[in-house]
Amino acid sequence: MQAPLRDRDPRLLGPYVLTARLGRGGMGTVYLGEDESGRRVAVKVINAELADDEAFHERFRSEVTAARQVSRFCTAAVLDARLDGDPLFVVTEYVNGPSVEEAVKTGGPLRGGDLEALAVNIATALGAIHGAGIVHRDLKPSNVLLSPTGPRVIDFGIARALDATEGPTRTGQFVGTPAYIAPELMHGREVTPAADVFSWGCVVAYAGTGRAPFGGGTLPEVISRVTSADPDLEGLDPAVRDLVARSLAKEPADRPTVRRLIQALTGGDTPPATPPPVAPPEPEPEPEPTPAPIPAPAPLTNVDSVPATRPIGAPAPAAPARKPAPHRGLLIAATGAVLAVSAVIGALNIPGGDDAPDASGPAGAAVLGDEPPEVKDKVFDDNFSDADSGWKTSAAPVVDASYRDRKYEVRVLPKAGRTTVDAPVSRIPDSQLIEAEVTPKDAYGEAGVYCLGSTGYAFLLGSDGRARIAKLATWQAQTVTTGIAPRLRERNRLQAACVKREDGNIDLAMWVNGKPVASSAATPPSSAPGNSGLLVVRDEGASGWPQAVFDDFALCEV
Repeated sequence: MQAPLRDRDPRLLGPYVLTARLGRGGMGTVYLGEDESGRRVAVKVINAELADDEAFHERFRSEVTAARQVSRFCTAAVLDARLDGDPLFVVTEYVNGPSVEEAVKTGGPLRGGDLEALAVNIATALGAIHGAGIVHRDLKPSNVLLSPTGPRVIDFGIARALDATEGPTRTGQFVGTPAYIAPELMHGREVTPAADVFSWGCVVAYAGTGRAPFGGGTLPEVISRVTSADPDLEGLDPAVRDLVARSLAKEPADRPTVRRLIQALTGGDTPPATPPPVAPPEPEPEPEPTPAPIPAPAPLTNVDSVPATRPIGAPAPAAPARKPAPHRGLLIAATGAVLAVSAVIGALNIPGGDDAPDASGPAGAAVLGDEPPEVKDKVFDDNFSDADSGWKTSAAPVVDASYRDRKYEVRVLPKAGRTTVDAPVSRIPDSQLIEAEVTPKDAYGEAGVYCLGSTGYAFLLGSDGRARIAKLATWQAQTVTTGIAPRLRERNRLQAACVKREDGNIDLAMWVNGKPVASSAATPPSSAPGNSGLLVVRDEGASGWPQAVFDDFALCEV
């Protein structure tokens, strides 16, 4: 909840203009701010007494540096930080939405698909956090925010900086909220990702019942129940109750891993990178059909007994209209419907809506098969380990493309709609296969590769699995066809074919992680074909700095 700035509050920190207070905790005060492009951010200013502690300062530096490497799946990404000087602060994405704690207090406990979607989103966020070598340590309902695009976990990678050198407390205060932290933290034992699994169970139980599973009361009472009593899961949805109960085991080794949590919740063999969003409360939603992307399964008994669920992008089964709970939004159902429709559009090669080019292209559909075409010759490849390999780069502080950490990063500057970077090659084959590892870093942009120059065709992938082939024009990328890339990973391989036909037209197709996602026939550009390369495209109407990281690029003749 926003509050006006107080007289002693700062108004400017580095390039960030502070506009309001968002909250205050044991580590510092959080402000709403704006960067130089007008994007809203959250700025957490560390309390002066902590910043003066040399041991805290070193841990803070280490943890924030690690937190900046966390993939942005279901988290509020760390964008910037001041690691030296006064005051210390951390800048993260601003998430516009209530916390789970606020939502449950206002609208009551979550049920069915809403609860399951929340559970899988939080688990996915923990997977991204643990993947960067971080244990959250302070996961609780107030640290999960319900944005319009789904839950986001915040404040990861900071709690460890409060650890005293002799154990898990500092001046008698727990690092974390006692009702939501694992028993081993209270005993000063080794902290592992299993501690966050315990907190996950507590948060899901709270979201589904409206109360912490170990209750409240004095600190000694809460510690006693967390360390020795069974959790109170009365009223928790049977679809998640068994999984939550196992996550609350006293011994870390008895809890499921984050990977197993996601497998159990989705019925999949591998964790999905972009689970469906869960909606924040809405005051008066209208009745409408509600096919949820994650149907409520039968009560869980073990991971292997979870019934299979419908894959993302598959048509939803018919469901009768029902009156939703008066406090619950229907973003889950809407998202499921959009994904299903998008998959059908992609499969049928139907141009995607109003942005599609006119129907003057070739009548025949693309003839490329389920596998990428056979490579005749590899024209160029680059793993970006050599910063002198020829790609565009700049030493300026604000750049749209540069080598970084043995990879290549491309971003869209505030006043631009996209950034294209030509591959440093002199020979472009008439028929080509372009490959790259693509990691979109934002929900408000798409990233991928292109062929035939600035008026050619782009093959784009969003962080939520949206895929599309688009015609590049002066001001926008006009959709040709769309699809869904199921089960995105942290690192995704995009392959794009641009094959010249005997009649002069071209076949376009794209694959993600070896799976075909979209294809279409098209007409060649009216101007002379240009280069191939990498690009990032801003979503229409979006702000910020959409960006992506690329690796292992290859251009081949087919």
